[in-house]
Amino acid sequence: MKIQLWSIGKENDAYINEGIKIFQKRLQHYTDFDIKLIPTVKQAASLSIPELKKAEGKLVLDMLQPADYLLALDERGKSMSTMQLADFVRQRENSGTRQLIVLIGGAFGIDAAVLQRAQTTMSLSALTFPHQIVRLIVTEQLYRAYTVLNNEKYHHQ
Repeated sequence: MKIQLWSIGKENDAYINEGIKIFQKRLQHYTDFDIKLIPTVKQAASLSIPELKKAEGKLVLDMLQPADYLLALDERGKSMSTMQLADFVRQRENSGTRQLIVLIGGAFGIDAAVLQRAQTTMSLSALTFPHQIVRLIVTEQLYRAYTVLNNEKYHHQ
């Protein structure tokens, strides 16, 4: 299964990139993993929040392929433990999912049309994090999930 982390927003700061590269390299041992940054919509400042979300949503929906499994990160989504995330990854692999897309929305969240397209929504926390840090957290958590699935010494219970 190929996993792609899609994120709407700007490039990472150097210190974030360094952390992501570490876990991205480790993840390659288990799965084909890539990060795709989706630039903010042009003239975003002149749009209302609903218009901006709709424009970002259209970008995402246009990029998705029909067979893609979409996991949207949303504050109203299901909270998962590391073990539950590992089970989710195993279920996706066992069900024949060819490509799992993990989506981090824009500054104001994910448009309703994209959330309707998503097969799963997940909340990382009740806290609000900068998108750049979420990219690092998700990359590390996916690595952690794969170490759990492979009975490797990384995650402690």
